[in-house]
Amino acid sequence: MAGQRARTPYQDAGPRTEDPAVPAQRTRAAGGDAEPVRDTRTQRAGAARRRQQARRRDGLLAALAAVGVPLLGGIADELGGPGIGILFAVGAVLGTAVAAALCSWTGRWWVVTAAPIVVLLTASGVEYVSNPDKYHGKGLGTGAVRWVVGAFPVMAEAVAAGLVVIVIRTVLDRRRPGRAAAPGGRSRRG
Repeated sequence: MAGQRARTPYQDAGPRTEDPAVPAQRTRAAGGDAEPVRDTRTQRAGAARRRQQARRRDGLLAALAAVGVPLLGGIADELGGPGIGILFAVGAVLGTAVAAALCSWTGRWWVVTAAPIVVLLTASGVEYVSNPDKYHGKGLGTGAVRWVVGAFPVMAEAVAAGLVVIVIRTVLDRRRPGRAAAPGGRSRRG
């Protein structure tokens, strides 16, 4: 018997047949009419799918606001005169605030930490694209230092705006009656 497998009683029973389909259950209404019982699992799956699609849409809108509004402000500043100015600053602060208002609970961290990077890349990108001949060789290093120094106050304002919006959203979420304490509407029990 070396090398042979022992057979179990379950293997001798033959192949498993599928269970027959169970007909839809019906309940009696007050009038005596039978109505089908709705499958709660299907309803929950549909609701979960709709929530996931809404989160994706909100995340996309938040990303567009965080990047698009500062970019539009920077382009408007460059078209209005040399350098990045007040329109870019307003666009960066407004874009970060809108993104913080639209994002999910977990996305709040990303909005606040990405704001300085978005501001710096947008400011330097708009300035470089509008004056490419100015930034070659040593001019690129000097320009990069100027971009960081010039964009730093806007970075701080954008982060502050994002944090203010997040604090306001958190306070308002906790004051809402009937809302679960845990993020995402889940209870702490599981």
